[in-house]
Amino acid sequence: MRGILILLLLIVCSAKAEVLFHDSRHGYTYRFESNQKSIEVTITRQEMVVLALNWATKFYWDESLEVGGLEFEFEPLQFWLVTFKKAGTDEALYAVVLPDGKIVEPLEEQRM
Repeated sequence: MRGILILLLLIVCSAKAEVLFHDSRHGYTYRFESNQKSIEVTITRQEMVVLALNWATKFYWDESLEVGGLEFEFEPLQFWLVTFKKAGTDEALYAVVLPDGKIVEPLEEQRM
């Protein structure tokens, strides 16, 4: 019984999601997190940009977004951080894409 409890605790702890990036604005925080540990690269940089732009225009409800920057991060796991600029503003919006092409859906938190 004790062994089963330890095994369950290890499983729960190992499944904990890592926060890859967070963006705070206007009383809200978007947390991009993933519980994946090792991800194989299966898409090109160009494919990643297309995926991120398609996702961002739908998520942020804005078809005027332009790619403002790309960063490849290595910690806590490998991912692309794509920065978008809203046309006519200095506002930055973000997408997080894993090397296998999976978009990391942000979790929204309202700050008090």
